[in-house]
Amino acid sequence: MKKIVLMAFAVLSMSAMAQHVTPLSIRIAETKIDSLRTLYLSEPTMYRAALEVVAQSLDKNEDELKAAKAELKAELAHAKEMDNSLKDATKMVASMKKIYAKEESELKSMQKVVEGQQKTLNKQKELNQETRDSYLQLLEKQQKELGYSLRDVADRQRAIAELETTIQNGQTKLQTYIQETQQKTLELAQLEALYKERAATIKAEQKAARNMQ
Repeated sequence: MKKIVLMAFAVLSMSAMAQHVTPLSIRIAETKIDSLRTLYLSEPTMYRAALEVVAQSLDKNEDELKAAKAELKAELAHAKEMDNSLKDATKMVASMKKIYAKEESELKSMQKVVEGQQKTLNKQKELNQETRDSYLQLLEKQQKELGYSLRDVADRQRAIAELETTIQNGQTKLQTYIQETQQKTLELAQLEALYKERAATIKAEQKAARNMQ
């Protein structure tokens, strides 16, 4: 029972955790080379300064992308951890269900044996009252203990059924979480490609701007 409580606590704690990835909020800086050229056509120094401002914004984007990649790595690791935990919990639940079903079956069999002994006793009219009462008291005590045990098994079966439902809900949440990590991976790759393209454009333009008079 202790094992069930601990596992239930672990699964419930896991399901209570944030089940959504952190969305990306990175906006890659616009280069707007043509606009800057037009604006600073006769002012090379100002043009180079404007390009530097864009380059600095792209440097900030680079840091943001690195942080986002680290964040995504942690989210992917979390998804793997959740998947492993749910698989372990599923195996444990299946095992405990079998154990409890077997225990219930054995208790009911013992109950039938005691009931049979009680019926036999009721037919044995030749026994004196003292002997009958003593034996009947023993059989009633056994029935009482078996009743307690059956109720305990029923409680554990209900607990394991609730845990099974929690695990199923956790699996549904996990699938959503995994889909979100996949979408984030795609979006991050697109942002990184756009960053590289614009960073290369600015770098080339800065090189050309150094020769402007």
